[in-house]
Amino acid sequence: MVNGHRSAGAALALGDDTPSFADERDSRSERERERFGRMIGHSPCMRAVFETLERAAASDATVLLEGETGTGKEISAEAVHRGSRRRDRPFLVVDCGAIPPQLLESELFGHERGSFTGAVGSRQGVFEAAAGGTVFLDEIGELSIDLQPKLLRVLERREVRRIGTNQHVPVNVRMVAATNRSLREQVAARKFRSDLYYRLAVVEIRLPPLRERREDIPLLAAHFLERLTHELGKDIAGISEGALKILMDCNWPGNVRELENAVERAMVTCRGPNLTEDDFSFLKQESLAGKTWSIPAGMTLQEMEKLLIAATIQRAGGNIKESAAILGIDRSTMYEKIKKYEIPR
Repeated sequence: MVNGHRSAGAALALGDDTPSFADERDSRSERERERFGRMIGHSPCMRAVFETLERAAASDATVLLEGETGTGKEISAEAVHRGSRRRDRPFLVVDCGAIPPQLLESELFGHERGSFTGAVGSRQGVFEAAAGGTVFLDEIGELSIDLQPKLLRVLERREVRRIGTNQHVPVNVRMVAATNRSLREQVAARKFRSDLYYRLAVVEIRLPPLRERREDIPLLAAHFLERLTHELGKDIAGISEGALKILMDCNWPGNVRELENAVERAMVTCRGPNLTEDDFSFLKQESLAGKTWSIPAGMTLQEMEKLLIAATIQRAGGNIKESAAILGIDRSTMYEKIKKYEIPR
């Protein structure tokens, strides 16, 4: 059984009452090797990622994180910031895929009063506001081609120009960017500037999906169990071997985030002292891709699309980012379809 409180094998045995000094030292050393910031993993691929992230943190180089949704790009960026000399300065996050293009420019670079309708006052952009710190640009692949030259200027000249003025303001920030797309493919398709890509990818790190690091699942599940036990106020001792096998057999399209959601859902409904196979029965149901759909006569293509999107959102527990990844579309398209079909969330 994977135990959230007392399992030494899970490297989370924080409740031992009388460990020897040598055991405590060895255990702490092992935990350090399995963690970087809030990231957790003891698989070879994750230890390699931790080493690269640690080296990147010690420098001031721009970092590009690539990986599927839910692989931990934001907490990787935060770990780089916390491990850098800028740790005491701001860490600001901008999701380039969640902000309409017409507002994203102001969010990044700021604006002057009266520069556009609704600009009732002057406003700093994120690069000015993060002075001395780190700016994390999530989903950088969603950045419009029109804004890319302005971002390139920030990287090359370390200065920004607010909307509505010709004055350039110097900025001192470190940039970390992330994408769930291949920017190399975006460059080849002429959807992303090659010069901006090379400026962003000074240190390029790929975060592996959970299906490529299945040996980390018990460790992650034990970690989520321990943390959620306190947050949910439920005294659950551990995870049965049968339940763990279910977790190990899943493909996890939403990766670590989906695993965390699954553990939380199981804990909310759990009535016993341990999480068992029954608590994870929802994971044994057929995936959307494997289901046989019964299509009523006369259903239109749009009605079918609405049904699929609504079912995917339900499967992902309301997580739009994860739902978009499952369907293979970007989030902006997902939000457009949710609005179009008036799908409740």
